[in-house]
Amino acid sequence: MGYESLFRRYKNQDRRTVFAHFPWKGDQGETWETPFTRLVELAKPEDWNFSNIEFTRVNESYPILTNYLNYTFLRLQEEEKVVFSDDGDRACFNTGLQTTTEKDIFATFFRNKRAEEFNSPTWTLYGFFDSYSQKLKDFFPIPEVATYITDPGELVFDFGYEIDINYDHILEENQHRLPEILQQNRKVAISSIQGAVYLLKERIKRNYKLAIPHWYENKIQLLLPLNITSEEHADLALVADKDKDRKLYRIRTVLTMDMAYIDARLICRPDRYWLDP
Repeated sequence: MGYESLFRRYKNQDRRTVFAHFPWKGDQGETWETPFTRLVELAKPEDWNFSNIEFTRVNESYPILTNYLNYTFLRLQEEEKVVFSDDGDRACFNTGLQTTTEKDIFATFFRNKRAEEFNSPTWTLYGFFDSYSQKLKDFFPIPEVATYITDPGELVFDFGYEIDINYDHILEENQHRLPEILQQNRKVAISSIQGAVYLLKERIKRNYKLAIPHWYENKIQLLLPLNITSEEHADLALVADKDKDRKLYRIRTVLTMDMAYIDARLICRPDRYWLDP
């Protein structure tokens, strides 16, 4: 069975499409985020929330982490890298995160044998453990990390390619993402984006890390900074889809910083030189 998500993602989601229940004890002061707090405490320090107040969410401390875990699980499910014990009562996957001593961290689960009776997810979170833990002894081979990259060339911007922008989609479908001064003036918006893109290649030549890989629709794309109102801070991220046949990077949409960071974090922890949510 292919699950729709690792844990419940929206209010009316069918629990049978959810892989696992993440338990917490409200009578002991815990909240639904308690299981994720334990993972945060075990893993290397990392910012799992948005630094800009406009992107923060009420009553949510780890929106980047929960999104990362969910989509990492979906990728592992696709790659058949979720490992089960011989008796089929326990499950485990590699979170892709590590402890401060470079040990992989694994999520472990036990089967809910009354799931059908109570219309609950098939699995329940047992805990997060590093590779030294005896809690992993029932899983062999030990679960592998999710993989996204098959061609290392996809990770680097190719200067032999032109950049082709779908202005209609950006200005009609994503107009609200543009800086406010451009939202009501199509001609000025196009001119501003053209000017920013004209300078972009030269900027990438001087700092290849400006092109950040992200994972979307089962393929690698590059996120490129779009600086319109400031030389220091990107306003948006261009999503560059590589067209090898025509030697083009097609820009079909733009993302806000929070959206772009969430997608990029699936592959690795991005350098926050410009992609800073």
